[in-house]
Formats: sequence, C-alpha cells, structure tokens
Amino acid sequence: MTLTDNLSNSVYFSGLLPKQCPVLNAKITEVLQKRGITYAYLSETKDIWCRDFMPIQIEKDKFVFYNYSPDYLQDTYYLRRLQTDTEKVLLAEENHLGGLLKYRNNIDLVIDGGNVVKCGDTVVMTDKVFMENKDKSPSEVERILRDAFRCDILFLPWEKVKEDVYGHSDGIVHYAGKGKILLTNYDDFSMDYYHQYRKILDKKFDVITLKYNTKQHRKRSWCYINFLQIGNLVLVPQLGTEEDEQALEQIGEIFLDGEIVGIPALEAVRKGGALNCISWNIFLAK
Repeated sequence: MTLTDNLSNSVYFSGLLPKQCPVLNAKITEVLQKRGITYAYLSETKDIWCRDFMPIQIEKDKFVFYNYSPDYLQDTYYLRRLQTDTEKVLLAEENHLGGLLKYRNNIDLVIDGGNVVKCGDTVVMTDKVFMENKDKSPSEVERILRDAFRCDILFLPWEKVKEDVYGHSDGIVHYAGKGKILLTNYDDFSMDYYHQYRKILDKKFDVITLKYNTKQHRKRSWCYINFLQIGNLVLVPQLGTEEDEQALEQIGEIFLDGEIVGIPALEAVRKGGALNCISWNIFLAK
C-alpha cells in the first residue's frame, strides 16, 4: 500500500512560484493559512514543477528516489539548465527534511514524479517509462517499480503526440479513494485512447469519467484532473470558463467528506501544468 493524498498533511512549492504565478500563489497560500495546513517553499529549484523531481513518499518514513532526467529536458543546453538537481534541493532543506528523508530507496530508473499516481495498492503510470529506460527490458522496469513501490503497477498507453511530450499520468487520472479513480474527459478528444484507458483501469477500479456539458470542448479541460488533495482539502484548478463549476460539482460529489475549493490556475496551466504539478504533498510528523 502506498501513502495516498488523503493521508498527507503538508505541502511544498518551488520558491519560484510566487514570481511566476503570483495570483495562483496568493490564493493557494491564503487557503492553506486559513486552514492551518503546513506549507513551505523549496530553494534550488529550476522550475515550478515540484511533483516531477521530488522523491515519492510510499510510507510515513519511506521515500522512493529516482533519476530525474526526462527526455524533454535533454534536447538543448538551455533545456538541460532547467533540470532541477533534487539532491541540491534536499541539501538546502536539510534542517527540516533531513530526518524525514533518511530512509531512501534509490532506483536506477528515469522517472518523472508526475507519472506516478498512487492509488493504495496500485500505482498508475504511462508506458513512457519504458521509452525513457531503453537500457532495460519492459519486464525489468516493471519489476524494479513493483519492488520499489511495493504494489501493483498499471501502465496506460502514452499518447505520443506533439501536444504531450511529458507522458504524465497525473494529467489523465486521480485516485479518489475506496477503489475509485477519476479519469479526465479523454472521450471528448480521442475515443480510441479513452477505450484503451477504460479497459485497463476497469480491471482494478470503479472508474468515474469527468464530463463537461459545453458547446465547445476546451483542450485545457485536462487540468481539472490535476487537482491537489491534502488530507480532506481538495484544491481544484479554475480557468475562468464554464467548465469550472462543473468540475467543482463533480469532484465534490466524489469527495463527499472533503472540502472543495477552486483555485485560479491559468498562470500554471498556460505553462503546461496545474495544481498537482506545482506541489509536493507529503505526511510530515508534527
């Protein structure tokens, strides 16, 4: 079993967030402060996407470390300069994270944290992980992942198109607890991939697909699945469109015991990510 979002109680953001997304940052910190949720900013980050380069918590005192060197940051020297060195981040935050991160399970795989959705006894990833670890067979990659996360792994086919160079599963699904998983509205854009995803996910979960009753299907509607949950607080991206309320209503119907709050997220979405992408939520012993 992996430690899921409902068990987290603290959240970290890049120190770059206040400057790059001032409206989003102001609103999200206001919400966290009012509810007494611990949050902090990480120094030594090269971008705002904390989810991708920070270690993955699987138990209260156990973290999986991986090789963060995604292919989309390797094409040019400029892009490579944007690659965060996770060890430098952790060294800078040693005073309050050092003890927490003493247990390290280091795996020799290239992974993005955004391609790891923890769902209790299962982790959902896209098969891009095979393409980024071609020095190993798919079966070996799967074995390493199973051993590291101590659970089953479900692989979703990666839509290798220009619009998606990342291959992150957190833009496709989000765990909703009690065997339920939310799926973004892929059926509005690609019925082929939608049916493939349903065939795979239906084997393990009660799948709930987000739907938007609008005349025009906006490509940015993927962002609603990329919400942030800290304990029973669920922060849902908002774009200033008619889908906003529909997303809040649907997610609220799933998290009946949760507090659902909309966060203006267009600043981040324009850059390619949303609320799960910009955050690193963990359980931190008080």
